[in-house]
Amino acid sequence: MPEAAVLCGGGDSLASDLRGISSGDYIIAADGATSLLVERGFVPDVVVTDLDGVVDDQVEANAEGTVVFVHAHGDNREALGRWVPEFRGRVVGTCQCEPVDGVFNFGGFTDGDRAACIISELGVRRILLAGFDLKRPAQKPGRSAEVKARKLRWAERILAMIADEGVSVEMLATR
Repeated sequence: MPEAAVLCGGGDSLASDLRGISSGDYIIAADGATSLLVERGFVPDVVVTDLDGVVDDQVEANAEGTVVFVHAHGDNREALGRWVPEFRGRVVGTCQCEPVDGVFNFGGFTDGDRAACIISELGVRRILLAGFDLKRPAQKPGRSAEVKARKLRWAERILAMIADEGVSVEMLATR
């Protein structure tokens, strides 16, 4: 794992933030960010997903060498059964409970902060956030903006905990 990585979230700023990413950057995509990255010609090094984004794009990236961390929780059992067999490359299972053999609990709550927990645990010491707006969540059809805002408050706390452990967490624009 490199010393620094760009962690891409699904916020509205991702499209413009991509201008600050270079071909040599180590790129991590939090679930839905994968689609825009693939559309713009980026193959993420890592994808962290609970399979509620455009999973076909994640499968495509995995076939091109992306390592995919698939998160299992009570609400995505059907998606796990449907999609996990489609991944042909490297896949790592994650959970938020006591892990069983072959599944890991790195911490985190949303795909984005879970990705930060994973990469910091694996040795990344500087995380540059792209497509993250913890104060104004991107609106998604059929999703509650209020629930998303609460989730992002947890994400903010988790990112602060990672920073308290000595990992630099900053917005991409500040590099």
